[in-house]
Amino acid sequence: MRKTLLLLTLSTSFALLSCERDDFDINDPRLNYTGTWDVKETEGDFAPQSYTVTIDLGELANNLIIRGLYAQGPNFTTTALVSGRSLDIPVQTRTGLTLSGSGTANQNYTEISLQFSVNDGSSTDNVKAELKKR
Repeated sequence: MRKTLLLLTLSTSFALLSCERDDFDINDPRLNYTGTWDVKETEGDFAPQSYTVTIDLGELANNLIIRGLYAQGPNFTTTALVSGRSLDIPVQTRTGLTLSGSGTANQNYTEISLQFSVNDGSSTDNVKAELKKR
C-alpha cells in the first residue's frame, strides 16, 4: 500500500512539474487586434495615403504595440491601451513626433476607425484613418 501511494505521489508530482506554464491567455481580448492591418488615411496632411501596420501584444495586460503608424515604417512603435472595442493612444513621443488619439473597432474586430494627432514640433496633423485587418 505504501509503495503504491509513494508511486502515485511521485507520478503526480512529475506530471505537474513537466507541464509548461502558458503566459498566453486565449481569452485575452487584445488578441482580437493582433495581426497585419491595411491603413487608409482619409483626413490629414498626407491624405489620402495607404500603408500597412502590424499590431502586437504589449508587455502590460491592457496594451498593444502598433508598428508603422503614420507611414513611419515598422521600427516606429506606438503604444495603445485597450478597453473592449476602444483603443486609446496616450500622449507619447517617438523619434521627434508626439502622438495621441483614440479609436473604435467594429463588432467582429475586422475594422478600426482611428483618429490621432501628430505634432512634429512645428505643426499638428489631425489624422482620420480606417484600418482593415488582413
